[in-house]
This record gives sequence, C-alpha cells and structure tokens, in this order.
Amino acid sequence: MKNSWAFILGISIIIAFGVWGWFFQQSRQVQQTVRVVGYGTEEFDSDIVKWSVSFSERVSLTGTQEGYQIMARKLENFQKLWEQTGIQASEFKVFPVNVNREYGTGGHIGYTLDQRIYIVSNEIEKVEQLAIDPILFVDGGVTFDNSTMEFYSSEIEEIKKQLLGKATENAYERAAEITSTTDLKVDKLISARAGVFQITEPYSTEVAGYGIHNTSSARKNIKVTVSAEFTLK
Repeated sequence: MKNSWAFILGISIIIAFGVWGWFFQQSRQVQQTVRVVGYGTEEFDSDIVKWSVSFSERVSLTGTQEGYQIMARKLENFQKLWEQTGIQASEFKVFPVNVNREYGTGGHIGYTLDQRIYIVSNEIEKVEQLAIDPILFVDGGVTFDNSTMEFYSSEIEEIKKQLLGKATENAYERAAEITSTTDLKVDKLISARAGVFQITEPYSTEVAGYGIHNTSSARKNIKVTVSAEFTLK
C-alpha cells in the first residue's frame, strides 16, 4: 500500500514538473509581432454655416448718443433685411456695441462704435451667396466692416469614428503586405494608437502636430493615422 502511494506521488510530481516546464518554455518564447502605420482619408461636405458680420459708425467727441441711435437703426435694418431673405437660422446672436476712442494728431478726436452679429444656419448655399453678394444689405443702408463664413459638420464625430476604422483596416492590409513573402500570417491586433485629425480644405498638404480643423471651406478633407501592432502566426 505504501509503495502504491509512493508511486502515485512520484508520477504526480513528474507530471507537475512537466506541466510547469512546458509553461516556462512557452513564457520564454518571444512573441513575433509586426508594427505598421495605417492611413485613412476622405472628403465630406459641411452642413452648418456660421456667418459673422460687423458694422460700425464714427462719431465726434460729443456724438456718442447719436452714434448709439445710428447703430440701433443699423441693427434694426439688418434684422428686417435678414427676414426678407427667408433663410432659416438656428441661431441669431447679437453682441453689444463696443465703443473705442479715436485719436489723431491733436489727441482724442472722437469715437468708433462697432457691433458684431453671427448667424448659424443649415442653408449653406443661400448664406454663402448672400455673403458673396450682400447688395440687399448695401441697398438697405447696412455696409459691413467684416464678413466671414465658417463651415462645420454635425456628423464630424461619426466621420472620425468611421475613419479610425478605415485607418485600422489599412494598417492590417499593410501588415499583410509586409508578411506576404514569408510563412507568417497576420493574427490579432494587440495595440493601436490614433494620431491627431487633420481637417483641411481639399488638396491641401497642410499638417500640424496638434491637428488642424479648417473652417474656411464647405468641402473638407479629413486625414488620420493609426499606429498598430499585430501578432503573427
């Protein structure tokens, strides 16, 4: 009986050491991997425009009250003229009037009053045409000191997610191409790191380490890279 227990114990120890040895050998093996950089790019159209305009009035040292009255009339005219366009705005923001001192060779000679307005709309083509040819406002007595348009997309986060997927797929394809002349095959993705997004106007080569988000063009190009590491089998 004692011999049987000794035999069983001996076999158990042998098996235990065998299993431990196998795991130790596996842990010592270097896992083969390949690292690549995937690239994704696509063009998209904006669906939001922000049109910013400003107008001003210069007055004498004693003309600030009159200046405020003139600015109020300009704002009222602008709002009436905007309503005539029939363009739907999701936001119509009017900023307070700013008063700045004017100086000449003789010192303080008067004031300049200026006011800024911005309008947000989904009717991009209509707003763009109005900004390019503001004759409606000029004829109504409102001339702009500054007029700028900014273009955005309400789908930008979804576009970014889809592009990350494309860049990761491109990374896999590049890894497969690298290993195509060997006996190894690309297996699992074990790490991935996305670069910054570069959103520019089409055909632009502009890049920045902190990323770019160009708002001056309604049509945009977005680019991103993904650094990926895959195991090989």
